[in-house]
Amino acid sequence: MSSMRPVQSVSTAELYERWAKVYDTDGNILQAIDDVQLPALLESAFAPFQATNPAAVLELGCGTGRNTVKLLSPPYASQISKVTAVDLSASMLAVAQSRCRDRSQGPSRTPAVEFSQYDALHPTALPGFQPVDLILSTLVLEHLPLATFFAAVKSLLKPGGTLVITNMHSEMGARSQAGFVDPESGEKIRGLSFAHEIEQVLDFSKSLGFLPVGDVVERGIEEKDLGDGVVGERGRKWVGISVWFGLVLRLED
Repeated sequence: MSSMRPVQSVSTAELYERWAKVYDTDGNILQAIDDVQLPALLESAFAPFQATNPAAVLELGCGTGRNTVKLLSPPYASQISKVTAVDLSASMLAVAQSRCRDRSQGPSRTPAVEFSQYDALHPTALPGFQPVDLILSTLVLEHLPLATFFAAVKSLLKPGGTLVITNMHSEMGARSQAGFVDPESGEKIRGLSFAHEIEQVLDFSKSLGFLPVGDVVERGIEEKDLGDGVVGERGRKWVGISVWFGLVLRLED
């Protein structure tokens, strides 16, 4: 008898609406690697900004607020004037708002934060929005064609602004795609996914005026990641395979 789970393919919108309830607890290895690798990218991206010239930031695809809370915390909070956090999924946004509420009521200064629903495939104007100095988009690019993703970014970012991207590596994308096991049905739920190669991202972004700041960072899973608790047993099948990449881009003036 086969032990394989039934697989259901759904739209990206439905995927994240259903995933929201377990997104932070299902042991996703890409989130774990993203948490380890993102600080170095943010350090580079925020280097030009200080308390005297803070950045207006947009988080494109904030999900459950996993990285939004980082932006509202030291050392970044003092370098940010406002965070606009947007996502396709209303359920994800509800979790993010709840997650960030306590942070914004803490004793230390936190930037203003505003949450809005936004669909990059069918973008609509965000009320009162002005292009920002910096966009952060983590583990989002895989769900969109390159042209769609960068069109959204260019409409939201100031000339001279900075873009921080992290994404599933194409080595992983050739073997898998974003999804989760629904705890109620036992089904594997998957959405639309693109295995963008790094060179494709660099070439396409360059054609639109984006230039890399520093090197692209690639990250695989190593045996020590299992022993150190960086990833759980779900990461074992990915040992020796590149699963993540990240980069900082600057849009030419």
